[in-house]
Formats: sequence, C-alpha cells, structure tokens
Amino acid sequence: MSLGRKVIIAAFILAGTLASVVVRAQMAPQAKSNVLDDATLAADDKIIAEINDHNEIMSNLEYLSDMIGQRLTGSENLKKANDWTKERFAAYGVDNPHLESWQIAHTWTRGTARGRILSPAEHPLSLASYAWAPGTNGVVRGPIVYVKAQSIEELQAYKGKLKNAFVIMSEPLLLPPPDEPAPNPMLIPYGDSTALVAPKRPGAPVIRFGPEYMKFVQDRNAFFKEEGINAWLTDSGKPDTLLNMTGLGGRTYSISPVPAAFVTSENYSLIWRLLKRGPVEAEIEITNTIGDAPVDVYNTVAEIRGSEKPDEVVVLGAHLDSWDMGTGTTDNGAGVASLMEAARALQKLGLKPKRTIRFILFSGEEQGLCGSRAYVEAHKSEMPKISAMLVQDIGTGKVLSIGMMENFQDAEIMYQVVKPLKAVGLLESSEKPQGGSDHVSFNQAGVPGFYGIQAVEQYFQTHHSQADTFDQAKESGLIQGAQVMAVWAYNVAQLADLLPRKPAPPEAAH
Repeated sequence: MSLGRKVIIAAFILAGTLASVVVRAQMAPQAKSNVLDDATLAADDKIIAEINDHNEIMSNLEYLSDMIGQRLTGSENLKKANDWTKERFAAYGVDNPHLESWQIAHTWTRGTARGRILSPAEHPLSLASYAWAPGTNGVVRGPIVYVKAQSIEELQAYKGKLKNAFVIMSEPLLLPPPDEPAPNPMLIPYGDSTALVAPKRPGAPVIRFGPEYMKFVQDRNAFFKEEGINAWLTDSGKPDTLLNMTGLGGRTYSISPVPAAFVTSENYSLIWRLLKRGPVEAEIEITNTIGDAPVDVYNTVAEIRGSEKPDEVVVLGAHLDSWDMGTGTTDNGAGVASLMEAARALQKLGLKPKRTIRFILFSGEEQGLCGSRAYVEAHKSEMPKISAMLVQDIGTGKVLSIGMMENFQDAEIMYQVVKPLKAVGLLESSEKPQGGSDHVSFNQAGVPGFYGIQAVEQYFQTHHSQADTFDQAKESGLIQGAQVMAVWAYNVAQLADLLPRKPAPPEAAH
C-alpha cells in the first residue's frame, strides 16, 4: 500500500470517528427513548442461538445453487427460484408468501462464443458475450484495433477506420498478486470502489459512472454500429482465466447495437502485447437468443405480521437474480440463504414483533436495482410507514458493520440496535455509505436503507464468473450474516417509534 493511500485512509478513519462522536452527541436525547428493553435483548440471545444450532442455510444455498442454478432476470431458472423460495417461506409458516410481478422489455439467453487470433500467430481466445448484446453474423474476421477515446469528440478520429474491426478501449488491468489479502471494505474511502477490483495501470484514464458516462456509452455504441465494427472486447479483470459478466441493456433491458464480449485477462494481455508488435487479426463467432416481447418477472415476498403496529414495516432484502456464468452462490445466493434463515428462525421462535418484518427477494438487481425500484414504485404509498431496510450482497464473508448510507439521524439509535450483535463479531454501525444494491432504491424513496458491510473473502475475484458456485460458500460467515439480519430486523421492529428520516434538503435560495 502506498504512503498516499495510508494517509487517505487515516484521514478517512479520523474524519469518520469525529463525525460519529458529533452525531452521537446530537442524537443522544432521542436514543434514550429507543433503548431496547430486557425482553428484546433476551429474544436476541434466543435468535442467535437458534440460528447457530438449527440453521438450514447450507442446505438451502446448495439447493438454490446446484438444483436451480443460474438465475438471470427473465430466465426460466429465476422463475423456478421465485417459486421455490415462496414454497420455503410457506413451509416455515411465514405469513403471506407471494410473488409480485414487473416487466422487462426483452429476455436474453446466452448461446456460444468462440474465437481465435489468426495472426501474427494462432492462439485460441476464451470469451463470453455481454448480456443483452446481439450475436455476430456468423463467423466474422477482422483486425483488432485499440481505440483510445473518452469522449464522442475523440471517437471522431477513428471515423472510417473501424469497418469489420474488433475494438478494445483500454490497457490490460493489473491483477493483484495471488497471495495478497482481499481489501478490507471498512478501510477504503467511500467513492474509491476501484480499490476492490483490479486496478488500472498507472496513467490509465479513470471513468466515473454517472449520467455523463452513460451518455458517452450510448453515443459510443451508436458510433461503433455506424462504423460497422465486428465486436467490442473487454478485459475480464479476473484471475485464473475466469471470465466476467455484466449487461449492456441497462435498466430498460434494451439490446446493444453491437456485439460485445469479455475476454480472459490472460488473452487480453496477449492481444495487447501482440498489438505493440504490429497488426493483429482475429475471428470470432457469438450466438445469443433475444426475446421479442416484454415478459413478467417477479420479486418473492413474505412477512411476519406485526402484533401491535402491523401497518408499520421493517424490510430485509437480498437479490435472487444472478448472472449466468456460474450458479450465483456468492452473488447473491448467500444473501438469499441468510435472509431465508432469518425468516425461519424468527418464525420458529414464535416471536411477535411489534411491527411487520417483511422479507423481499428482488429480481433485476444486476441490471440496475430494477426489481427493488419496481417494488418501491408499486408500494410508494407505504414508504412513509417503512421504518428501515437492510440488505446483504457481498458474498459469504462475515458482516463487519452496518453501513449507514449517510442516515446520520439514526446513528445513535442504530448503535443501540446492533450492540447485541457484538457477541457475533459485528462492529459498531459505520457511517461509510455503500451503493450498488437494493437498499439504494429505498434510500432514494426516503426510507433509511442500510447495507451489510462484509469481509470480502474472494468475492470480487469470483463473482459474476464461472467460479461463482457453491464451492465458495463459507458456512460461518453465512450463519453470522443470518444472525445479523434477524436480530437487526427484530430490534428495529421493537423500537418505540419509526426510525427518523433524513432532514429535508434546504430550499434553494431565490
């Protein structure tokens, strides 16, 4: 780790600590009315023991991973998973298990992808099509061309030069050494999520995701279509010849104008070295199947009805969908199994929470939090009565902390809520925000949305790849994750009041 990174991390930790002290001092008077009573704390102990001694996490996760498998949004396998999770909730005696539908514009089914470098020497290529990208028109051949452009204006330098080309747009990613420990997300400054994945080479351009970048993506793809490229190729950024996966259809589930594929890091580095020597020729064939009509997809929902305030709700969430290269164990079968175990344990113990605890398994998370956005829109009248929402979505590592998502108004109360979980290794709730999962949809709707910050394990090395399988599951982390979800939900349900919302932003000065 560089000296500069150490300074940044130290400053971040110090700033977070000072902010926490200030917020706790401000919130202390309100927290006094929300201290958990002895009966709730005794129930917490029972929850932790029940999950530790009688859980069904590994059997559920193995079935989901091996007997159902990949769960791409819009696929038959995802519907099988919806039906199976609904049946499991019913078997546990949880109230009102059901499916709630929303629509996507196109289904997409992976076909085959094969390729090889033809010259200056013949080499096989291992590749996989992006999701929601079309196939090629049979076997296509052409040069591999490095396009160095970060704006539509820079792309104009390549006009008329890309006909039948395979385009690459970045230098190879630098993979960390195999013996380097996974980064600790608690020590990474917010906004520096690139520290969790393969870093780019020094001096390589950094693209920040946002509206401007997405506009460039649309313009770039349209430019490539007009120029008639064969396909766009991307470095997988994974070790051990693993492939990566994401989609090009975005939240609209539209179809990319051009074929696109991930190439293994080893193959991508080979292409880069050959290009430095001179021209490179390749051939590739990709076949995919694209649905031509909208289809219904589903979120699985169940709940434990509140005994005193049933119209007030605490939500536990995880996403049921996965990419289709592996079987979706870490992303996010792990969160699904922990959530289902939380539901089983709470129901088995016969606990009667004051508020309703609702369990939601979202679809469409991988394409842009689509299932949770659809849920929030369909239930927008309920949002003022939802106290809070917690999601887990970083694989099978233990939950280190609860990310507050800048809900500073809840800092003192949340400290009380998670305090009993120190017994299973949870640190205090963290003010470090973290995006990228379904809690964001609720946070944007004004509901305090929280995120389980987990030990990374091998998550980023294997997720979205062929190695996202049941072999990656770590039982101890999953058990602890279920304990965190169940205790957190029960304790929030038992509070005297709904959790406070973020203050409304000040009106713009006229």
